[in-house]
Amino acid sequence: MKLSERSYPHPVLGNLDDVPGAAFQATCEIESDRQFFFINITVAWSSATLQKMNQKGAACYVLHVECSNTLHREAFDFSETNKKFDIRANHLNGPVEINCFVRATKEMGEYQIDGAHEDYEDLTFDVKSGDILAVSKGQVFEAESSDTLRRIGSIMVIEESPKPEDHAMEVEFSSEKIRIRLCKHDFNLYKELKIIPALASHLTTTLVLPVLTEALHLIEGEDLEFEDRKWCRNLRQRLSDLNLTEEKDLLTAAQRVLDMPIRRALASAAEYAQVR
Repeated sequence: MKLSERSYPHPVLGNLDDVPGAAFQATCEIESDRQFFFINITVAWSSATLQKMNQKGAACYVLHVECSNTLHREAFDFSETNKKFDIRANHLNGPVEINCFVRATKEMGEYQIDGAHEDYEDLTFDVKSGDILAVSKGQVFEAESSDTLRRIGSIMVIEESPKPEDHAMEVEFSSEKIRIRLCKHDFNLYKELKIIPALASHLTTTLVLPVLTEALHLIEGEDLEFEDRKWCRNLRQRLSDLNLTEEKDLLTAAQRVLDMPIRRALASAAEYAQVR
């Protein structure tokens, strides 16, 4: 959910050079225990316009948290410059994107912001409740679940291939995590699509399901080649937790480990089709 470098219908602080005369920053510190992840966020800005709006209740800060592995998305409104939020640990696993922005809480006519780019001159704008007024640079942190494989992000990572040429998806099993590598073109598309909730399940099915099935083949029986790898230990534990140790149909086992991804992909596709 990248908010900066977009085209907004009005000047937005922190977006390109919309408001070069001011800044908006948000910093986050992450802590966790067995039950929760704690996000301590501190915001600072140098816009007199937005500061007055916040004081009058016409604008508020928003913390947006999104985890593509678990499909969890949550937004928190707040007005303090320092705030601590908690999210249950089982809602997050793997890379988690954090973004902070400012939104209007009331409709405003003839909106202007001090320090706006000269291209805006004396223009005024109609701002609706919910419109974004400022954005900060987002950040990503790695959420490690206490469950060895509650979410697939604990054993797999999807990354851009170092090879310059286009090529088919490649997989490496020799690291601590299974590494799925996509060529630059495919990886860029993956980054754009993974933040769309209705498409996340399709990506899991397309990329992760066949790789997980292959991983199950590699550790089948008494083969100990990958026993010292974290992904292998966690996967074996997950199979045991689900009573799948003796399952001979590895495709079925892979689907059970991923919480039936084909079913979820079809459900999200049907919902997306109805919305469209």
